[in-house]
Amino acid sequence: MNAPATGEIRRVLVREGMTVNEGAPIVEISVRTEGQSAPQAAQAEDPQARAARNIQSSQAEVEAARADVVRKEVEAQRLSALVATGDAPQAQLDGARAEFEQAQRRLQQAQSKAGNAQTGLATARQQSQNSSTPAQTFSEQLVTARASSAGTLSVINAKIGERVTAGQPLATLRANQ
Repeated sequence: MNAPATGEIRRVLVREGMTVNEGAPIVEISVRTEGQSAPQAAQAEDPQARAARNIQSSQAEVEAARADVVRKEVEAQRLSALVATGDAPQAQLDGARAEFEQAQRRLQQAQSKAGNAQTGLATARQQSQNSSTPAQTFSEQLVTARASSAGTLSVINAKIGERVTAGQPLATLRANQ
């Protein structure tokens, strides 16, 4: 599945291993256009509101990453006990530990992004206090990438906040047998 438009990933609505039907929503992409006319500009989203939404999105991403870290840690502990009794191979434990470390890195990145979102809100507040002239205005439209056929999602390449271009691969869908 490819991105239907150029924009920023707002939401990933599925996870790897999930079975979907044809036309099922997979990813929401925010498409922004600049320089609207005066009536449309008045309706444009306030930079502070946008920054607040970015904070909410980044906090949700942190919580999801934190939950993933916990899951990966539990799995590594479970396999550690199995390897100690000879019921699981060391390679399986090594893989689980690598996944745990990767989940920890994703959590750190999400926490950093949340910090940047907080800074963005403070900056937007300061700019609105210092400026009486409106900044560049934008219009935002959400475009949904949908499954081209029924199947199981084997790989998802889309991450919240990531910029994508039209045609860029977002997910790999394996046809059900």
